[in-house]
Amino acid sequence: PTDVREVVLRRTIGMKKDDFYLDRRHVTKQEVLSLLESAGFSRSNPYTVVQQGRVTALTLMPDAKRLELLKEVAGTRVYDDRRAESMRILHENDAKLTSINDVLSYIRTRLGELEEERAELDKYRTAERERRAIEYAYYDAQYQESQQRLAELDARREENTEAASAALD
Repeated sequence: PTDVREVVLRRTIGMKKDDFYLDRRHVTKQEVLSLLESAGFSRSNPYTVVQQGRVTALTLMPDAKRLELLKEVAGTRVYDDRRAESMRILHENDAKLTSINDVLSYIRTRLGELEEERAELDKYRTAERERRAIEYAYYDAQYQESQQRLAELDARREENTEAASAALD
């Protein structure tokens, strides 16, 4: 994280909050922890100094256990843990992406179905308007014909009434 061989790390402890300074520049606690981990100091790596008895034990260990201990001593376990966490998050995100794509596919299919239904509804409304117009025209023609027939009957009745009155006189 830094290009110089030596850095000055300072921590000021306050009542509510601690302040961290790296080369007189204010930094966060996470940045300090990241710097220390990159230098080989980690909470999960208590083996910064290997005891003398551990060297003999190290030479007598099976290869797999020796590799694990060397990874722990070198501090690479932190990066392996972070990588595993990142891979877990990546798999979760892939699963979410698949789920989202499934939902999106369903929505597109449903949208197509709804478009078809809307087209059918438009056709129905047009046909219904035409049916009502034809029905109105038919009933209007029936009404006009009935009015004309009624007028004719009234005229005939008037004529018959006048003829009957004339005959009685």
